[in-house]
Amino acid sequence: MIDLQLNKQFKKIFFYIVQLGAGGNGGYILQQCAQMMNIFHAKGMYVVADPDVVEEKNLANQLFISKDVGLKKASVLAKRYRSHYNLPIAAYDERYIEDVQSLHRLFQHTDYTGCYRWDTFMLPVLIGAVDNNFTRQVMNDYFLSQDNLLYIDVGVESAWVPQDQRPPSEWSEHEKKRHNQTGWTGQVVAGLRLDGKTVLDPVAERFPDILLDQDEIAPSEMACSNVVSSEPQRLITNRLAAQAVAGYLSEIFGDKTISNHVTFFHAKKQYMRAERVNL
Repeated sequence: MIDLQLNKQFKKIFFYIVQLGAGGNGGYILQQCAQMMNIFHAKGMYVVADPDVVEEKNLANQLFISKDVGLKKASVLAKRYRSHYNLPIAAYDERYIEDVQSLHRLFQHTDYTGCYRWDTFMLPVLIGAVDNNFTRQVMNDYFLSQDNLLYIDVGVESAWVPQDQRPPSEWSEHEKKRHNQTGWTGQVVAGLRLDGKTVLDPVAERFPDILLDQDEIAPSEMACSNVVSSEPQRLITNRLAAQAVAGYLSEIFGDKTISNHVTFFHAKKQYMRAERVNL
């Protein structure tokens, strides 16, 4: 277990949270994290970044309603939960975060937040709710450049579907079986840097294939909505992913500790398995 308040000079922690992604995973994560910040009276700032627009097809499995269609996802969610939970939640929806400098700027809105008081430790928290390794590589580079950062990354398996977009009624038995066997699993990895040292390895160290992925297509060149239309994510898997992230933040907000490094989950089998912090 890692105690985030080892330095007893700091009696409070200010959580400056930046979340990339407000879609299938991101919307549920934002709702649960905002609710817990409210419950635990956690002091902090929340920024959600995603330039994607709400589409009709998002209404079935994301936290949007008909009147949201055509609006920016991040702005809709930020406004909703800022009002509902009375929290400082802001949206950045101008463009995708595709470089370290852009990500760094999202953590600079600290004026008038009280995060630099003598008795307060400001802990930047980066939540990755994206579906591409291009952005994970950017987040990994940012993680390694910071003295203090908690980086929580969530990834889920997409459900396989035929690429010719035939309706399910025209699928073969083999295709139906393959579809039914995929899209249920995922993982959450907590990476941590304190005082310029890596205490917990980030997702790209835990799964090094992320760094070996040479696909240079940036998110701005292929929106998540386009990917998901061909490789859909399951609603129940998105919800379980958010629940796993919520487990980390519940402990962090409540006890100021981190006990788990990696959490694996399977939505169909209804289980989670955590790898404990081993220091």
